[in-house]
Order: sequence, then structure tokens, then C-alpha cells
Amino acid sequence: MTASIPSPHPIHKMDRIVTLDVLRGFALFGILYAHMIFWYAGGPLPQETYQLYKDLGSGIAIGTYMIFILSKFFAIFSFLFGLSFHIQIQGLVQRHEPVLTRFGWRLAILGVIGALHHIFWRADILTIYVPLGFLLLFFRNLSNKTLLIVGSLLVLNIPTKCAELISILLRDQLQLIQEDHKTAGAAYYEIIKNSNFAQMIQHNIHAVTEKLTYQINSGRGFITFGFFLLGMLAGRMQWFVNIDQHQARFKQVLKRSGWILLITVLVGIAFGTTTFALKIDMQNTPFAGWIGGFILEIFNTSLTLIYITGISLLILKPKWEARLSPLASVGKMALSVYLSQSVIGVFLFFNIGLGLFTLTSPGQNALLCIAIFTTQILICRWWLKYFSYGPIEWLWRSATDLKWQPLYNRRVEIKLNKN
Repeated sequence: MTASIPSPHPIHKMDRIVTLDVLRGFALFGILYAHMIFWYAGGPLPQETYQLYKDLGSGIAIGTYMIFILSKFFAIFSFLFGLSFHIQIQGLVQRHEPVLTRFGWRLAILGVIGALHHIFWRADILTIYVPLGFLLLFFRNLSNKTLLIVGSLLVLNIPTKCAELISILLRDQLQLIQEDHKTAGAAYYEIIKNSNFAQMIQHNIHAVTEKLTYQINSGRGFITFGFFLLGMLAGRMQWFVNIDQHQARFKQVLKRSGWILLITVLVGIAFGTTTFALKIDMQNTPFAGWIGGFILEIFNTSLTLIYITGISLLILKPKWEARLSPLASVGKMALSVYLSQSVIGVFLFFNIGLGLFTLTSPGQNALLCIAIFTTQILICRWWLKYFSYGPIEWLWRSATDLKWQPLYNRRVEIKLNKN
């Protein structure tokens, strides 16, 4: 299962791979859209809440979310986490620093940030990334072939689909752990609509159980770790160090993913038509639900890979590079932007803020999302004129090194020293 890994070309600290920053920015837009569309709810809501608005704008916004956003952008973010993990580990190796203790400490600090974020907003992803990040440390020496096989099985959610199949055969139930979505949705509705700050925090702390149950039932943890592994593999193969040299590989992945996506769509249409014609209730027919879920997993994975490879190839074109480059400023401050999005979303929709929950339509929320993200781009571009890191990134780096890191960028530091 393990193999000797050739040392990659040195990646200097000052070098940044712009494509990765653009992809992070792109992922952050999708993550914001996914949460904004239904009032930044971090958990289930009563079913009727999702059907409050039936106007054309809301229909387009929800359709965009269901087809192009849902489950794809967290996967891009996970892929980039795995790729960045490889780059950081190689940096530690080149500096002859202890990998386990150094990166473990870095993850522990991120875990504290994630825990505080979860207390504020229950759908925090960092509390999932950190334990999986520790697990990734023990997978870093696997051979390329093993990474590809295991990563592919996980991103397609094969372990969960196997467990679901066993559950259907033994219990005639698709869901691995029973969840009462109706009760949970009603409780969370009240938290968003009427709770004060203390009640919201108390609810979020207790929601850890629901969060873990969701990760198991959906297989989201497996999928996340699978994209970690594929990202680490891409880093090891140095595909993003010089994309121009790997154009053929990117085009090959893009083409194959496109064909798989097309076939999956056609199979999905045929399956949906069949279930409709035979009047099969997907909710009460576990095996039909299992097949539908499997088709969806393949669709999501294919589209995710299309996003990653497609954007990477577009950046090679000067016109598209200019169009996509504003996303890079957001990507350089990914952690700060991600956390700030939660603060904005909770303040807009929850009772502790403006209380716009259910008062705005999904269509209006989509427009709000675009406005918020555009503002974040402008703020990030302004910030990076003067500072080397985002504020949370700076604190994270300082805590990792146990000393304050320089915040101003070199140009500003030179100017300050002259004065």
C-alpha cells in the first residue's frame, strides 16, 4: 500500500499558485450561494418552509442551487484542502521540521476556530475538516495508485452506498441512522425565527449530534476525505504547479467527466421517467431511493471535476484570466471570507440580527448573495494592497508559530520604515 515518493520540485514560500486562489474564490461563492438561498439555515427546516415562494425568480434560484451548486462546491473546497495539505507538508519536509507535531498543531488551532464557529453557526465545516485532516497525515505516504483508487471510491460514496444496501436487505430501510426531520426542522425554525443569542448558542452546541448523524447518513465525511486524497494526489503529481505543461491531462479529465455527466443525466432522466410511469414512491421504496442517490453521487462528482479542470484551463486564456482573477483575492483570504459569510448570513436572517428569515424569497436571496460576494471581492482586493494575509489567516499563522507574524506586505513595510 505504500511506495517511495519522489521529492517534488521545491515550492518556495513566496510562490503562490494563482489557479488555486481562483478556485478557492469560486468555491466560496458557491458555498455562500448554497447557504444564502434558504436564509442561511444550517440545518433542516419544516418542508413547507422550502415551498413558501413559487415565483419564477425563486424557481430559477432553487433550480440553480439543486443542479449546479448543491454538494459540488464543498467538494471543490475539500479537493483544495488536500492539495494545500501536500504543499504545506512538502514545505515542512524541505525545512526539516517535524511533520506530525508541526502540522498537527496547525490543525489543532484550526479546530479551535472551527469549534467557536460551530457554536455561532451549526453548519461549520472546519470541525469536520480537522479530524479528517489528522487522518490525512497517516495517508500521506500511500502510493499514487492507492490514493487514486481509495479517493475515487470515497468521492462516489461507495462505503455509504454499500451500507445502505445492507440496511435495505436486512431492515428494509435506506437510512442508516434514524432521524426525525420533522421535529428537528420545527425546533430549528424556532431558533432562527425567535431565539436570542444564548438560546441559539445552546442549540448549536447540542446540534453536534445531528451534525454527526448527517455526516454518516449522507456519507459526506467519506466524500470529503475522498476529495482530500484526490487533491493530495494532484499536488503530488504537480498538476497545478504548471498547468500549461499538464493541459493534456486536464483536458482528458474534463472530457471524460463530461461524457460521464452526460450519460448520468440520460440515465437519471430514464430512471425518473420510469418511476413516474410506474408510480413508484421514492420515499417509501428504499431500493429506488438507493438507485436515485447513486446516480446523484456520480452526477455531483462529475460536475465537480468539470468545474476544477474547466476553470483551470480557462485561466490559461488571457481574457478569461482577467475575468477570473478577482476571485483570487477572495481565495487568498479564504478562511476570513468563509467565517465572515456566516456572520453576515446569521445577522441578516436570524432573530438576533435583522430577522429576514422567510421574509425574503430565494430569488431575492440569490441577488443578495451576488451583492455580498461582490462586496467581499472589493474588500479583499483593498485589504491585500496593504496586508499579506487575511485577519484570521494572520492570527492562525501567528498562533502556529507562537509569535506575531508581520501583517503588512513588503511594499507597505518599506514605506513605513522610510517614514
